[in-house]
Amino acid sequence: MKLNKAVRLFVLPAALAISSLAAHADTFEWSLTGPAASLGGFPETGNGSLTANLTNGDWVVSSIAGTVGGSVITGLSSFAGADNQLFPGDTLLDTNGLSFSTADGDLFNIFSFFAPGSDITPGNNFGESVGGAGSGFGVGTFSLNENAPVPEPSTFLMLGTGLAGAATALRRKLFRA
Repeated sequence: MKLNKAVRLFVLPAALAISSLAAHADTFEWSLTGPAASLGGFPETGNGSLTANLTNGDWVVSSIAGTVGGSVITGLSSFAGADNQLFPGDTLLDTNGLSFSTADGDLFNIFSFFAPGSDITPGNNFGESVGGAGSGFGVGTFSLNENAPVPEPSTFLMLGTGLAGAATALRRKLFRA
């Protein structure tokens, strides 16, 4: 069964458009440090990387790695009501924060004292709640740097499919002449 030309011209672009609707993921490097002067006993410092998916305009953290307080991070959690969302270029985190667990059995929630979109003065605008053996609360700084994006395999697949289709169309056109 042959498809008419209009259907063929629609099917490939439609398939490519649908495949590009997947969530967009990026990786970020993060660090957590205490203030130069004590503002309430900042319990731990740490750093690592995380992956966040851009879905419906929101960056939602899907994985985290690194260390905090000398202990390896084992995964995300919802400790202290965390929603695990990022706001790059803004307050970085919201008041619900980013939560994870460590190999020592501690639960961490790093959060902003300000809602996204607030005018803030750079400095110690982040809090840290710790549950478990190292329970405590502190104030400090949280920094986030986006890594250079790496094309996903589906991007290469779409590019290759488009080039193959263009080559096939060109070949047919040349051999008909």
